[in-house]
Formats: sequence, structure tokens, C-alpha cells
Amino acid sequence: MSTPSVEESWDSWTARTASLLAQLGPDDWVTFVVHVDSAATVAERRAQARKGWRRALAPPPSPPPVPDVFVQARRVEALLVLECIADAEFEGITDLTPRQLDTLVTLGWERTGDDPDFGATFDPSEAADAADAAELLAASLRGVLGADSPSRVDVRRSP
Repeated sequence: MSTPSVEESWDSWTARTASLLAQLGPDDWVTFVVHVDSAATVAERRAQARKGWRRALAPPPSPPPVPDVFVQARRVEALLVLECIADAEFEGITDLTPRQLDTLVTLGWERTGDDPDFGATFDPSEAADAADAAELLAASLRGVLGADSPSRVDVRRSP
């Protein structure tokens, strides 16, 4: 009998991410992207949901689209630098709404010029700064970028 997997909490993910950020070396980087299901997976879920909604006489709600945005953390000299790249195609256009852009600023991101990109810097030698950076990442991924759980975040590290 297999044990059902337990979803990692945001608190646990944030603590684990703080440790990862504190350990980044000078040439290391890590990116965080909200996982988007494939078109086939989405189509299959919709087909299954349609079977059940006929009884309720209302179509199932569509989830909000996930913006094409990624967050990167890297060491620059003695600082931990977070970058929220809201213009993934580098043309000055973003999938984020003005409200989402404002929310990122409210969370603690700083706008870097006219492009819809944001930055934040922390001192990785301070445990509190690594924790604050991880909190900013979690709040941004969860509250703005559409990750309803940590399992929806793809984390990629430098080789």
C-alpha cells in the first residue's frame, strides 16, 4: 500500500529556499518559474470536468492564465540579487496586469527602469536576509505569479 504524497507547505518551501539562497556561490544561479501544464493535460482535465458539470448546469471555471514571468537569484560580488523578469521576451511587453506590477512593488521589489522588470538585493551572509529573500520569492510566486502550491514552482539551478 502506497502512502499518499504530502504537499509541501509554503513555510517549508520558504525555509528550504532560504537555505539554498544562502549557499549560492559566485557563479551560481537559480531560477523559479510557475509550472504550466501542457496543452494535452489541460484538455484532458477540461474533458473530465465537462462530464461532471452537466449535473450542475454550469461549465467549470477556467483557471487564470499563468504569466510568462520568471524569477532569478544569483550572487553578484557579496550580494544576493533577485530579479523578477516580467518581460520574458525582452520586448518591453509583459503578461502582468498593472495591478500585478503594483503588487510586486508593494511586496518589496524595486522597478529597474521603464521595462516591467524588478530587482531586490540582500546580504546572503545574514540569515535574516536570506529568509527575507525567500519570503519575497514565495509571496511573489504565490500571490502574483499564480503558483497555488510549491509543487507548481519549477526550480532550476546552475550546473
